Amino acid sequence: REALAVTARLCGPELERYGRCVAASPGSWHRECHRLRDSVTRCASNHPLVRRIRRDCSDSLGAFERCLREHPGNAAECGPRVSAFLLCAESVT
Repeated sequence: REALAVTARLCGPELERYGRCVAASPGSWHRECHRLRDSVTRCASNHPLVRRIRRDCSDSLGAFERCLREHPGNAAECGPRVSAFLLCAESVT
């Protein structure tokens, strides 16, 4: 929760552009919004807490990202993986 709040505070404009792109491209967001996702990642990676979460939770984050790529039109399919990542991220904070 804290990492998401930090990301939203530091990278609000990038998150908003990415969110609008995802909402506008439900079946192809993983291709259409790739550059915007990268800009959010670059912005967020400048914060020490986010860097720690990316390091300590890389396995669960990778599993979640793979699931999103495998189910581009059905992100709900990845619920268990996002839950595992969020649980890990909370333990880091």
